[in-house]
Amino acid sequence: MTDWPETLNADDFFLRARLIEGSGDRTALRLDEREVPYREVDAIASGFAALLTGAGVSRESRVLIVLPDGAEFVGAIFGVFRLGAVVVMLNPGLTSEAMAAIAATCRPDAALVHEDHLAQFTRSVDADFPVIEVGTAGRLPGTPVETVPTRPADPAIWLFSGGTTGAPKAVVQTHKSLVNTTRLYGQSALGLNRDDITISVPKLYFGYATGSNLFFPFSVGASAVLFPEHPTVDVVLEQIARHQPSILINVPTMVGKLLAHPGIADVDFSSLRFATSAGEA
Repeated sequence: MTDWPETLNADDFFLRARLIEGSGDRTALRLDEREVPYREVDAIASGFAALLTGAGVSRESRVLIVLPDGAEFVGAIFGVFRLGAVVVMLNPGLTSEAMAAIAATCRPDAALVHEDHLAQFTRSVDADFPVIEVGTAGRLPGTPVETVPTRPADPAIWLFSGGTTGAPKAVVQTHKSLVNTTRLYGQSALGLNRDDITISVPKLYFGYATGSNLFFPFSVGASAVLFPEHPTVDVVLEQIARHQPSILINVPTMVGKLLAHPGIADVDFSSLRFATSAGEA
């Protein structure tokens, strides 16, 4: 696409459009304990947007997200987009040095940190910005927040490398780039449709999973399986058996482990239309 509209916000394209088209009650996220409809994801996003507004976040502010895969992670991403701010996803398993390097590079205006990772985060990062603890007991504000009309070339995500070849490095992803990749790869090349169920071995903070297991399915009203556990072979097979996904987002190491699993011949993969594989997370 070459003729982009004057305003474009990924929140509108991936989430709000589902409500406008009448898909608010469709399942967006499949968790172990429940299914989350698009309407609820939208409400969680507004809740995070309200919290961040109260912390001083505004358009083009950078917000660190340090959360396990789940509804809160997804709501946080869209809540940041909703304000016209910029998402910076941080792997909770990074070393203290890598966490500090990312924070020093992006100079965040706020952070959303899960209660299980708060102690490590505060030890690693000398935060001179608001750090908002996210846990299972707290309640988000219930006031709807409207989406800020950003421009197509405005930054949406600062995507950092894992730091395996030195200090983590950032690539700026614009609202336009997220939409363009989704249209060309997720919708056209992969052919995702609203009946698909995606599941990913790499976690959401890994850029390939953010696209393949969130943006791609959300763009067509499909659903994504999310689980907080480390993706061992047994965990992945249990999740496949539980949710019967149609698309598996994989990595080469897990492909090898699955093929070497002694009971792999008896595993039912019949729900899968195909699997994709990215570089290591």
